[in-house]
Amino acid sequence: MMLPRCSSNDSHRQPRWIFAASIGLVAISFLPLSTFWQRGYAQIFTEEEVSNYAAAVLAIEQIRPQAYAEISDLMTIANADVTRYDLRCVSTNDLTELPRTVRSQVRRLLVNYCNDAKQLVKDAGLTDDQFNAMTREHREDEALTEQIQLEIARLR
Repeated sequence: MMLPRCSSNDSHRQPRWIFAASIGLVAISFLPLSTFWQRGYAQIFTEEEVSNYAAAVLAIEQIRPQAYAEISDLMTIANADVTRYDLRCVSTNDLTELPRTVRSQVRRLLVNYCNDAKQLVKDAGLTDDQFNAMTREHREDEALTEQIQLEIARLR
């Protein structure tokens, strides 16, 4: 999952970050292009799956700001710009560009965050594959995006 870039002035934009926080979660397994053709590209998700996805997104957003703040603080101490680095769960093994002084600490924080997010997805009643499929699909399907946003609003 990518930790969205934000500043202390972003609190008024939090609903957008809640949805964005879910975008890259948990070891995304990319489907072969033929899979999209086989299923006609459009994936149908049940109301329960959409509700579970929204619940997972909201739960993940509860832990994301703290993880981002801790990583950002470490990066600031090392005089590094946190926005320059790829901080997604799928990239935790590729943090070699980070300053050596903070690399292991950032990796630990990111791995802990990713593991916690993965557990929250499971607790919400979804598998990683279901969550990742819905994440991929809502990027292309405006109706699904709207359905997810409405469910997030309802759950709040």
